[in-house]
Amino acid sequence: MRSVAPGKIIISGEHSVVYGSPALAVAVDIHAYAKVERLEEPSIHLHLDNYGQRTSLPLREMAQVRLTIDNAYQRYLLGHCSVEKVLTHASELYLYAMASLYHRYSLPFEHGLNISLKSTIPVRSGMGSSAATIAAILVAVAGYFDLHLDKESLFQLTRHTERLQHGCNSTIDPMITVHGGLVRVENSQLTNSSELPALNWYLVNTGEPEVSTGQCVAEVRRRFGGSAIWNEFSAIIKGVEQAFLRRDTRALRECVKRNHQLLVDIGVVPDTVQRFIRDLISRYGAAGKISGAGAVHGEKAGFVLVQCDEPMETLCREYGFSVARLQSDPLGARLCY
Repeated sequence: MRSVAPGKIIISGEHSVVYGSPALAVAVDIHAYAKVERLEEPSIHLHLDNYGQRTSLPLREMAQVRLTIDNAYQRYLLGHCSVEKVLTHASELYLYAMASLYHRYSLPFEHGLNISLKSTIPVRSGMGSSAATIAAILVAVAGYFDLHLDKESLFQLTRHTERLQHGCNSTIDPMITVHGGLVRVENSQLTNSSELPALNWYLVNTGEPEVSTGQCVAEVRRRFGGSAIWNEFSAIIKGVEQAFLRRDTRALRECVKRNHQLLVDIGVVPDTVQRFIRDLISRYGAAGKISGAGAVHGEKAGFVLVQCDEPMETLCREYGFSVARLQSDPLGARLCY
């Protein structure tokens, strides 16, 4: 059984979505892939192709793994350890997801599974890599057992697992990878799903940040958790949606510029990326902003979402950045036949 799940780009609302403000995001045509095959021995064999890692776990130990990780997460919530200490290695995230699936749906322990996971979604770049890889495994394993997971159930399982990675129960990444298309999220609810208007969107890769999403979220919470700045993010969302309805490129670029400045204000846009966006505006009349958590340290911030009439290849070469036209995925996480 094979599955696929898309990554995502946030159009507007990064960080603020954690505080109940709305966010707009779109699933992109960059994916995580999982394959499940029967294994006669009663074990899970997990192959993480991108990490070159292989892990084996007897089926009888799955429940204990889930409980151990739940206890570690509880210690994090109590302030006894950092979020990076919840998981000891990358494979635990996916073993936990499978253990939760087995537990919730009483899946049979008659034989084991050989599972391969690979992803073309860059990690720590604001594209929802962890949510997509979790969803891909859940869909593939459920499909193997002929278990139908509706979108809500898949979302809840993906969200429940991803909190281990980032330390908070954000909905945006699980919602996007599960549903696909253009999604509006507010107060943990999906309020709209449609297609992203074709308005010359590009993705510029500034490189993998030196800090994790969880670290960025924690630092922003420390400095701005009680701030009224999140209301300003909400106002921008309304402007973006109105610009979409009118196909008003000029208004859209103004919203993107305002969004960028707010992200600068909360300290998640490195100086190099700020200079790039200033050059983008002066040389192309375009607008850009980071899409994702950004970075509170270092000079790389993952992907920058750009609205521009041309690909900006010359400017990107000067900075050593790559650029590609954004293409969306309207389907979300699914089985591949």
